[in-house]
Amino acid sequence: MVSRHSVFLQSIGITPSQPPMPAEPVLNWLALTPVQRDQALDLAQRICFSRNESDGHDGQWCWALTKALRPGVWLELEREDARLLLGAWLGPEYWSRLRLAWAPDEVTDRPCAAPENKLQTLWQAVLWRVTAT
Repeated sequence: MVSRHSVFLQSIGITPSQPPMPAEPVLNWLALTPVQRDQALDLAQRICFSRNESDGHDGQWCWALTKALRPGVWLELEREDARLLLGAWLGPEYWSRLRLAWAPDEVTDRPCAAPENKLQTLWQAVLWRVTAT
């Protein structure tokens, strides 16, 4: 007999299993306030997908990181969405649950492919920036 719980999980693309033990990057992300999470996604979006320096408080900082990381060289995305970079950084085992923070049609169930070292640098810098202010 199939439970409603397993049917629900299957409908949203989660394989029924125990959640993985939280890793440090996941705990760091979950420790952010909703405002800080939005700011972090905005910074990552500006760093990886802006074509030029943006205005505002963090514009120069974002542009400096863009020049250092050179995302145009290693990013191959059909959709320019920083949430997919977050999923790639955290890993598919966490992404299947964390993506539920958004509407199902807003983000894909698969994070993008990107070099781990670039993602680590990007998200460590972004988290530092949002928690330092």
